[in-house]
Amino acid sequence: MEKYLIAVLLLSGCASQGVDRNNQNQIVKRYYASVESMQPVTLSSEVGTGIAAGAGFGFVDNLDGNSEEMLGGAIIGGLVGGLFTALFEGGNDAYQYNLYAANEGEFTVIQKQKLDKNTQCVAVTAGDKVKLESVARHFCSDK
Repeated sequence: MEKYLIAVLLLSGCASQGVDRNNQNQIVKRYYASVESMQPVTLSSEVGTGIAAGAGFGFVDNLDGNSEEMLGGAIIGGLVGGLFTALFEGGNDAYQYNLYAANEGEFTVIQKQKLDKNTQCVAVTAGDKVKLESVARHFCSDK
């Protein structure tokens, strides 16, 4: 089991850094927007659901054993389910950017990546996902 987990982790490091597959057959739009404000936010988490699902699976997997095995299976399953969910989600800290673009109006983007606090203008790449990138102020037109 450990050999397979290590192989998966090593192979995931070899992933291509090309164009996002989710952007196939979609309009990808790029424009500039002024940063009106930024505030930190906390993202919701599904770790509790992962713990419950893992505990349920561990319990059911040990139904043919005695009560101690079922309880042990539920505890270990809950730990594994919660751990994998937490690893998949990453941290819960993110940033909400309130932006303004001449053609798009006011809008909000929430992302984990924190931009420099002095960022006044961003290039917005909107496809399946939205990406913000700091650019020089002259790219953004005034309101």
